[in-house]
Amino acid sequence: MTQLTGPNENVLTLPPAAARSVMHMALSDVSQLTKPRITLLVVATAWIGFVIGSDAAHVVHPWVVLAGTLVGTALSCMGASAFNQVLERDVDALMNRTKDRPIPSGRVSVTAAALLGTVLSCLGVGILAVTTNTATAALSAITILSYALIYTPMKRVSSVCTIVGAVPGALPPVMGYVAAAGGPGVAAWAMFAILFLWQLPHFLAIAWLYRDDYAAAGLPMLPVLDPDGRATARQILLGCLVMLPIGLAPTAVGMSGKIYFVGALIAGLVFLAFGVRLALNRTRANARALFFASLVYLPLVFALMVIDRA
Repeated sequence: MTQLTGPNENVLTLPPAAARSVMHMALSDVSQLTKPRITLLVVATAWIGFVIGSDAAHVVHPWVVLAGTLVGTALSCMGASAFNQVLERDVDALMNRTKDRPIPSGRVSVTAAALLGTVLSCLGVGILAVTTNTATAALSAITILSYALIYTPMKRVSSVCTIVGAVPGALPPVMGYVAAAGGPGVAAWAMFAILFLWQLPHFLAIAWLYRDDYAAAGLPMLPVLDPDGRATARQILLGCLVMLPIGLAPTAVGMSGKIYFVGALIAGLVFLAFGVRLALNRTRANARALFFASLVYLPLVFALMVIDRA
């Protein structure tokens, strides 16, 4: 047996086969399980939350606090991604875009992937608890658990999963803010609202592009339940419309200035234009264009927050 030991020794004992599977896991498989591009986006929003939180608290933190925030957030995100793929291995095997992932393809065992998710999640929450504060660590744990145990199972039963999944997806900037300021504030919830609303048209565009895959896997995403696309288009348009005023909230609450306001207004209007175009002409090309527009909107708006801090 292979043992992972700590202060009390024999904390965790692994069967030899599981230990070998983890040790021999290819780097490319680890990358697929932990989704580094999504992790990078999550870490970036957490860093921006930390910067805004430091301003609000009027504190210059030692570098170890920022490093712990970013590393802990990254590990927590990677752990949640691994758990997601463990729980969705059967439906992943039914979809063309996911059937070659490490677990459904048979390259990585369920035990090894679950162990990877457990280790990364525990390390992430632990690092946050040691380097930041209990509140940040608790938010990280809530994010992992709600993503893996609420959002992931809900994908099988209801299209409302998109809204539910947007909650843990919007918590990273709040975590960064709380790590710096010691508790949440109006600015933290403004960032949460922007990221929450952004995910709705973003993920509906993805679901539109891959609705055949989702249908084959039996996942009741809105574009699957809505063959002509009218309801999906309305939801996307509504999300883009609401995002327009919410995107201006940072200036309204005093966390950003006029440059941010103008930039966010222009970005919001352009994003809305892509949503309107899709609503008027429901094609895959327009759904893809909206998806790419969402990838430009979010980093632009969050970058403006940092550049034009009030």
